[in-house]
Amino acid sequence: MNQKWHNIRRVMIIAVAFVALFELGAVIKRMPLKILLAIFAEIPIGLLIGIFVIGILTASVGVSYNWAYKRLLTPTDPKHYWLSSWLINAFDNAFGVADFVVMWFQNRLFDDNRTERSATLHRSWWLSTSGLAVVSLLSLIATGIYWSHTAVVNYAPWLVVAVVLPFIGLIVSHFRHRNSLPFSASDYARIFAASLATWVANTAGFLLIGALFQMPIAIWSVMPLFIAARTFGIVTLVPGGWGTFDIFAFIGLQTLGMDPAVIFLWILFYRVAYTIVPFIIAVIIAATRALRETNRKFRGVPSVIVRSMLQKAVTVLLYFSGITLIIAGALPGTLQSFHLLRHLSPWTSGFLLQVPNIFIGFMLIIAGRGIANKVKRAYWPTLILLAISFGYVAISHEHVQPLVLLGALFIGTLFIKPTLTRVQFIYSWENRLVDGVIYGGLFIAYLTIGVANLPAVSHRFHVRTSGFFLVPSLHWWLIGFIAIAIVSLGVLGFIAYMQGRTQLLGEALDEDRVNQVLARGDNHYTNLIFLGDKRLFYYRPDQSETDTVAIQFRLINNKAAVMSDPFGDSADFQAALAAFISEADRLGYTPIFYEVSEKIAMMVHEFGYNFMKLGEEAWVDTPSFKTAGKKFANIRSEINQATAAGFTYEVLQPPFSDTLLQELRQISDEWLHGREEKGYSLGFFDNHYLQRGGIGVLKAPDGHIVAFATLVTSETENQMTVDLMRFTSESPNGTMDVLFVKTFEYARDAGYNTFNLGMSPLSNVGLHEQSFIRERVANLIYQFGSKIYSFEGLRHYKHKFASDWQPYYIGYSNHSNIAFVMIALLLIDNPGVDLD
Repeated sequence: MNQKWHNIRRVMIIAVAFVALFELGAVIKRMPLKILLAIFAEIPIGLLIGIFVIGILTASVGVSYNWAYKRLLTPTDPKHYWLSSWLINAFDNAFGVADFVVMWFQNRLFDDNRTERSATLHRSWWLSTSGLAVVSLLSLIATGIYWSHTAVVNYAPWLVVAVVLPFIGLIVSHFRHRNSLPFSASDYARIFAASLATWVANTAGFLLIGALFQMPIAIWSVMPLFIAARTFGIVTLVPGGWGTFDIFAFIGLQTLGMDPAVIFLWILFYRVAYTIVPFIIAVIIAATRALRETNRKFRGVPSVIVRSMLQKAVTVLLYFSGITLIIAGALPGTLQSFHLLRHLSPWTSGFLLQVPNIFIGFMLIIAGRGIANKVKRAYWPTLILLAISFGYVAISHEHVQPLVLLGALFIGTLFIKPTLTRVQFIYSWENRLVDGVIYGGLFIAYLTIGVANLPAVSHRFHVRTSGFFLVPSLHWWLIGFIAIAIVSLGVLGFIAYMQGRTQLLGEALDEDRVNQVLARGDNHYTNLIFLGDKRLFYYRPDQSETDTVAIQFRLINNKAAVMSDPFGDSADFQAALAAFISEADRLGYTPIFYEVSEKIAMMVHEFGYNFMKLGEEAWVDTPSFKTAGKKFANIRSEINQATAAGFTYEVLQPPFSDTLLQELRQISDEWLHGREEKGYSLGFFDNHYLQRGGIGVLKAPDGHIVAFATLVTSETENQMTVDLMRFTSESPNGTMDVLFVKTFEYARDAGYNTFNLGMSPLSNVGLHEQSFIRERVANLIYQFGSKIYSFEGLRHYKHKFASDWQPYYIGYSNHSNIAFVMIALLLIDNPGVDLD
């Protein structure tokens, strides 16, 4: 039976709400729009503000109920109790259905036993209508004394209902909610006081809004009508009394002789000030709190995602606004020729707006570039530019779409400030290409239009100077051309401002500091540090006074090309990489990790980096290496021939004399034969660099050197490798084989377990059909690129010595283009070019 009654009640509520809203819609349709707009236009801003303040204040009085409830029940969140109470009150004013909505919210505000809590709140709600009974009784008395001979007396029956309603509710709740907590006399008094204050404030707010509008009626005579309309809204159970209260009040005020348009505005402003504005504020606060809680629960990830998406949206809209503004100013015929572009563009293509449109358009594009690159220094200029643009558009454009767009951009930019973390702007090659295409395309289009409008060209080639080629005159076009040239200077100035004072990542070489880190751990590439063509990033853990890890890299454009693995204490590698990537990002650099081990490739992958197999290093197991057997027959023959001819192998140790270094320099120059030395990932001939390790030399019978190989060792890896290997035309046949085999034997005798023959680029890359496209392309280069570089031949040569192959990788940011990454790596091979 209970469920059946609830279903009938739901159907009745829906039916009444539908009828009421239908009638309200009919009333709105009959309103004279022009008269309403004329009245609205004459309302002073101060009066509007006053009305909204009155609405919010009177709506907030309902929070006093929770002052009484707090003495009866235990809040779940005492810290935010009053704010939550205000939100509940705002929701109840907007969509309350008797005690249903407010009870649903209030139940979640307290932490007591559910049955007792629910019963107490239901009983309290009926007590809260006692204030309505009092103001209704006073209105009924006033009606009998002052307005018994007017239309106001027609609403007396509803006032009687309002007087009786609380008593009926209390009797019903007494029997239905026996589990309620006991109410003391002071509890009754508090709820009654809160109810009376709420209904007095509610009534006073409505009357005060009418008084501020100077309504042509005795304001106090409206009080009984207002109370009756509110009672009707409660009895019909329509959420928030929407439609029922409004229609009742509208018809009632009409019977009192008021103009329908004036009545409509009175009720409208009351609804907006008392119900809609507080509700919107409540929704914003509630949504903000919910988002903060969700963000806290998921450790800040949602806010990062939202801000990142917003930052990208702001970037796209800045570019879109800038491009369409330039088109509107410089290429007005384009908007007329292309329907889609005309439909999407919010700008006016008036000829008088040419120069401002071009200037603002170009500046918006470069502001978009700064925001896209997350540059801190782009924030305030972008906001100022958007504010200026908003003012300019408000004055010069007739349409509202540009204002909406710029307003949304301004608000969006305000919210993305935390994402702008970079202290300087570095214009990457990728970004220059994108912006260059945009600027170049616009400039070429503008130049084409100018040339097409030259009398000699248009007459000879019969060019129709309309549509796309439309310009008012060549004089107009020339002004635009000059404007573009001047604006270009402004763009360069904006870029220079965002760049600020250049801050380089890391530090220059300090050999003592590097040696301290090397004492903790090295690798077979750490010798390259001492070439002096790289910078160093040092990692020092918190509460430590010494560096534990260092990373060597070279700067080119916005890229920090890291050479091989970090070195030092391997336990701190991950923390060091995190610190390096973070600092690089702060300064606007994007790291590239070149020739790194699988372990480091996996580490940087955790930081969002892509990786690709670069090739494999050939390792020789020195303890087991022998030249016996058919495989090494040719090599044994070469060694025997060199020995028979009187050539001898010897390892020299530093320090080396100037005479020896000069002799080695001559051998190096002959071997280079005018070719330029490489750097970065390879050593080059430098006297200071060569003093750091032993040099294996092959001497002729008369004692002069005909070939040499610089030796590099790694104590951590227990490994030796060769850096430079160079020889003259006097050297015997198979000199490289002789040097390698003799050096293998030397490494074994010195106690090194492995000898590193170096990288075989693109070896075993992209062998499978499921490999990435970029790796499949690399495999094609490996197989068929011998005319450029003998990748396959290099692996074949090293394979005859190798006992094992170790994979090495390149790691790059998912924001980087692999083509530009490879270009950067090719360029930094030249040690003579300053790329910082």
